[in-house]
Amino acid sequence: MTTAAPTPVTTPGSNASRVLALGAAEVRLLLRNRTAAISSLFLPIAFGVFFAFTFDAGSESGPGIWATIAALQLVLTFTMGVYITITQTVVARRQTRVLKRMRTSSLSDAGVLIATTGPAVAIALVHLVLYAIINTLLGAPFPADVVPLALAVVGGLAVCVTAGFATSIVTPTPERAQITTLPLFFLMFAAAFVVPILPVDSWWQALVLVPGAPIGLLTQLAFTGGTWAPGLLGLPAALPGVVSLIGWTVAFAVLAQRRFRWDPRV
Repeated sequence: MTTAAPTPVTTPGSNASRVLALGAAEVRLLLRNRTAAISSLFLPIAFGVFFAFTFDAGSESGPGIWATIAALQLVLTFTMGVYITITQTVVARRQTRVLKRMRTSSLSDAGVLIATTGPAVAIALVHLVLYAIINTLLGAPFPADVVPLALAVVGGLAVCVTAGFATSIVTPTPERAQITTLPLFFLMFAAAFVVPILPVDSWWQALVLVPGAPIGLLTQLAFTGGTWAPGLLGLPAALPGVVSLIGWTVAFAVLAQRRFRWDPRV
């Protein structure tokens, strides 16, 4: 008579611990890669401080100036620290077949992707805390309304995470990620820079449909107020930005879900 071996039970706690362990390993790998470490850790902070001093911000600067500075800081962290880093990480793990091997483990596909990309998001959140401290020391006013700023953070992270997966589809090697990510990087940076200086009731606010522009719009409303005041087409000023963030997140997520590759590209 043979006794069947007991089937191991996978609990939510064990899954979470595996995800955290894999995420910690990803952090170590990121720190070992000097190029990735500099681009995701150092450059966003360096450029964020540079923008604050370049715009001659201080205690007497108006909220509009600080809205522009904060929008640039957010979009730099989201694009360089999250979008580009996730694209490079996913492609590198795919090319070395690490993604494929992890997929055969007890972790679900979602758990593997969360562990792979979670460190980039965590680092971005640390950047945001550092920005808040630096800006306060330089005389930045407290946002008039934190709701649109929170929406810009959550929505910006969602767009850049899903965009990283989507861009990995057309990126054959980690080195090519420096090229394939450039169009969206420059588009988001330019849009986030322009939108905060435009009147919220101007037709130029149609630029909010461009990725990155909603971050600029919501950051502008956070510092200047008027979140629910009439804006474009008489709608609440924050609504077009929120809809745009949701739309781009869904578009990138659907594209990634349909075309994402776990195997190396040949």
